[in-house]
Amino acid sequence: MKGPRRCVLCGGILGEPLFTNIRDRLRLSDRLWTFRRCQECGSGMLDPMPSQQELLVAYPEYYSLDQACYAHRVHRLLYALETHLFYGPIYHHSVRQVQRVTGLRGGRMLDVGGGTGHRAAFFQKAGFDCTVLDPDERALRVARERFGLRTISGLLETADLPPGTFDLITFYHVVEHLPEPVKTLQAAGQLLRPGGWVVVLGPVITGWQSRWLGARWIGFTEAPRHITVPSPEGIRRLLARAGLYLKAQASGSPLDEAGIFALSLLPSSSTPVAYTATRTAVRMLYRLSGAVLTLLLLPVADLACRVHRASIGVFFAQKPLQSEGSSSTHRTE
Repeated sequence: MKGPRRCVLCGGILGEPLFTNIRDRLRLSDRLWTFRRCQECGSGMLDPMPSQQELLVAYPEYYSLDQACYAHRVHRLLYALETHLFYGPIYHHSVRQVQRVTGLRGGRMLDVGGGTGHRAAFFQKAGFDCTVLDPDERALRVARERFGLRTISGLLETADLPPGTFDLITFYHVVEHLPEPVKTLQAAGQLLRPGGWVVVLGPVITGWQSRWLGARWIGFTEAPRHITVPSPEGIRRLLARAGLYLKAQASGSPLDEAGIFALSLLPSSSTPVAYTATRTAVRMLYRLSGAVLTLLLLPVADLACRVHRASIGVFFAQKPLQSEGSSSTHRTE
């Protein structure tokens, strides 16, 4: 007889449904999904879990801005503007935050689930020796050809890499997608040098957007791609199960914070929807609407980050030295 379903983050028992009848915002999955709240860490988790086949078909061809088609001059202009006004500042924020919290100014970095490598390219420019690991070869082709990055195709758990290789391993918007996150983080720990850092960024269920939008929030409507919607406690316990010590917790970029709120309200403005529109005018209307809404929401998002109610959390964990024990966690801006 099967026992109760358990949280893949902390191992706690799943409780009552948090939200039911969640529909995939990209309409790639026909199923209606249910999130249950973990009784131990408070995270949300899909129950039942999606099958491997359901996960394979849930990811669109254009999941990232860098993968979209830019045959038309107007499309290339739109891409350049979005990169300059939105994605560039968000990725710069990631680099500065990592440098400030970890003290690293270089070293070997592995960006897990880094896709096209756009964010990793900003780390490369800042002095890091970057490798992007991702199961999507189409995205990795962009990382190599457009950004000149070293790439590995596959999963972290099966990557043929020697232990103690990296100073920094990052998971940007990745952990919530993992069906077995403990195994993945344990693999990361093996690849880190002693004293090396893991950075996890993703949606957190305790933020203001989850409370305001409920089942309309993108953290939930990304089901089945989002298998979990972690709580900070869930991430802390996940890292501990993987043998990593949480050292600091921070908010994500206010611009990123505003962007995910805008995508929650206007799903049609997301890359997989807007950039598959056949008419250039429709594509521009979708993206312009999302951009305007993002800018309007920016003051609210900035305030949420300042008062520690952000819906995107960043967690900095370290692989201990042989003689090092756990230490307390601090918040940083």
